[in-house]
Amino acid sequence: MKLKNQLLALSALTLLLPWSGWKLLQELEHFLREAQEGAMLASARTLAGALPLEFQSRLLFTPDLYLPLRQFERPPILDGYMDDWPDASEGLDFQSPDGGLQVSLLAGSFEGQLYLMFDVHGDTPRHARPGNGQPDGIQLFSRNPRGLFSFSIRPEAPGPLQLHSEVAGGGQVDGYWLDGDSGYRVELALAASAQNSDISFEVRGSGRLDTEMPVRVAGPKGDGVRRQWISMVGTWSGLAEWFAASASDSTRTLLVDQQGWVLADSGVGQAPDSQVTTWLQRLLYRLVAGSRTALLDEWPAQPVRLGDQVVQQALTGNEAVGWSQDLDTAVVRNAVAVPLKLEGRIMGAIVLQSASEGLLLVTNRALGRLLFTTLALTFGLAAGLWFFATRLSQRVRRLSGAVSRAMEDGVDPELLPLVREKDELGELARNNQKLLRAVADYNQYLQTLAGKLSHELKTPLAITRSSLDNLGSQELDSESRRYLERALEGLDRQAVIVRAMSEASRLEASIGVAEWEEIDLLTLLSNCAEAYLSVHTERRLETEFPAGPAPCTCAPELLAQALDKLVDNAMSLSGEEDSVTLSLSKTAEHYHIAVRNTGTRLPGEFQDKLFDSLVSLREKRGSAPHLGLGLYIVRLVAAAHNGAVRARNLPGDGGVEFLISLPISSGPVL
Repeated sequence: MKLKNQLLALSALTLLLPWSGWKLLQELEHFLREAQEGAMLASARTLAGALPLEFQSRLLFTPDLYLPLRQFERPPILDGYMDDWPDASEGLDFQSPDGGLQVSLLAGSFEGQLYLMFDVHGDTPRHARPGNGQPDGIQLFSRNPRGLFSFSIRPEAPGPLQLHSEVAGGGQVDGYWLDGDSGYRVELALAASAQNSDISFEVRGSGRLDTEMPVRVAGPKGDGVRRQWISMVGTWSGLAEWFAASASDSTRTLLVDQQGWVLADSGVGQAPDSQVTTWLQRLLYRLVAGSRTALLDEWPAQPVRLGDQVVQQALTGNEAVGWSQDLDTAVVRNAVAVPLKLEGRIMGAIVLQSASEGLLLVTNRALGRLLFTTLALTFGLAAGLWFFATRLSQRVRRLSGAVSRAMEDGVDPELLPLVREKDELGELARNNQKLLRAVADYNQYLQTLAGKLSHELKTPLAITRSSLDNLGSQELDSESRRYLERALEGLDRQAVIVRAMSEASRLEASIGVAEWEEIDLLTLLSNCAEAYLSVHTERRLETEFPAGPAPCTCAPELLAQALDKLVDNAMSLSGEEDSVTLSLSKTAEHYHIAVRNTGTRLPGEFQDKLFDSLVSLREKRGSAPHLGLGLYIVRLVAAAHNGAVRARNLPGDGGVEFLISLPISSGPVL
């Protein structure tokens, strides 16, 4: 990974800033919750401990079976529908022994008048018609200070009802019978006072007309002698007023019994000025609050029974807390419940409900500021690190490119950038400058070494040869003659080495004074190929030349010597069964002279040093010495023509290719 990308990746650690801010915000939100929970639980405990004795007694001596009365704001329309009934899903439920007939009873009051709703579920009802057999219906019993009355509800068809008591003095009962898909509803308005009435009933169902089923009966169960009565219990208005006076205006206080029926309700607290929030704000608060806040609609205005988890937990003897959030606004609701113990028994629970938009708004406001600050810091730090990494990467690339050019093209080390900088990169540039200067001096020494050695060795070799020749003219025994011949052979090899070094030195010197002329490159290569075939008669030399002429301004003698070196290498490094190919090709700006041979491969290492002076990487050594000057001479010739030379292994086992590239408009390099 590049240095710039590494620093950019390192800048990702700055994301810990918004993450830590997020965690801090969650802790803040949790602290605000705990503070509000603690205050409401303390208030609920205080109310439970200070409950007036009057209502403690009423709670201890509630009837065995009772039904709280809903308080209507206006008289309900008698039509069998539950639209006028608050919290219509909560009623007193009864069923037949086999479960095939279910009844839910609801009761309400308006200006003292009692209203009842029977929601019956079972088979399609049978009405009191000829041929229908025993009709379905309700037998209603009412008990009040005026006496005991009964009403039989078995109409011939659904619709309005006008009922009269089977006992005189019961008055008229108005109502409505509404059939449904699997049962019916009966809505009644009794003349009796709601506060002083007890009722009982029997709902009878005969089943479908095409079946013979026993009559089902559902309703309050007596002991076989006495009927079980359902007492109508109104709201404890005195306790509701005491709650309203004891709690804050923004808190709603309720007393629920062991079944969750609401016996006293202080009324809806002062609602906050709800502000409509965006979906993003609500989503962010949900993420901060986690699973501790449920998405719920607002609490019912007139709850009849509370059965949520908070109330159920309090009725088991444990304090409970619950949170919810409105779907569309910034309102966050908190509900707490504490058990109400009387005489060692849990008789109910005190429930406090509070709605506030402050928690969500404070959290969102803090979240917005925190996210803006931390993200601004994160992006600022990331941008700064990226800028620093980019500048550092550019400086490193400049230095690396300059060092590479100095190594490849012999650029003056004094021209390296950053050598005057005072940081670590400046020190690195100065060290590279020293290294390149040492390498340049060493290369210069190697390039002149052959000429110096050849010059210095000529005289000792001449003296040695004359001495050996004089010795050979003397009378020697066979053993001495053999040693003399070996010495002469070694001297001949040394002479060959000296001549090779001298040849390289002369060629280097001759490059500057070579004669340049415009020739047909194709003719030069053809003549060279014929000469090679005459020398290597036992080898196979193939040529691949284009059809037309190839005019080129060059030094023919230098090119011929370079080709001699390449072809000699190819012949000496391959076997008699291998082939050598000499080819010429042309592109838009260059001629390409290639020498290929099969049977050998370039070594895997040091290939970039093949064309340096005194470097030989031959894996096959012949009898003739090799000083590593041949390819160095080829490079000098190519450079003199403003060209280049390179070597590569051919794909598969195709062998080796040496390629000289010459500009078409070539000329001497000054």
